[in-house]
Amino acid sequence: MPWTINSTRIFVDESKEEGGQIIPRLQPLSGGTVLQTFGWEATIRVVHGLVVGDTDKDAILNLRKSTSDFTLMSPEGSLGGFKVKKVTISRIHCICQTIRTDLAENSPVYEVEMELYE
Repeated sequence: MPWTINSTRIFVDESKEEGGQIIPRLQPLSGGTVLQTFGWEATIRVVHGLVVGDTDKDAILNLRKSTSDFTLMSPEGSLGGFKVKKVTISRIHCICQTIRTDLAENSPVYEVEMELYE
């Protein structure tokens, strides 16, 4: 099973997860630092990879305009539903793409990084 988000194919080369707590530090004039724990942040996943063709590139760019959750699929199965926070896309110089044999050899190849909120 390939990597996909909302049924759009991505050739992932890196996937990272990040999480944290909300802990403000208070420093009174006399005494030690006081830490207050207010909970935790939702997991943030950053997916980096390649997308072939303008249709898939545009589909991924349009995900950031929606308030819906989109299913992220990996070779291991569904990783859950995510909101797309940010998408960064840059075109890669390539003469002949052979990643997607169902598309023309001269189809553009894009490097994509998505920041996803769980």
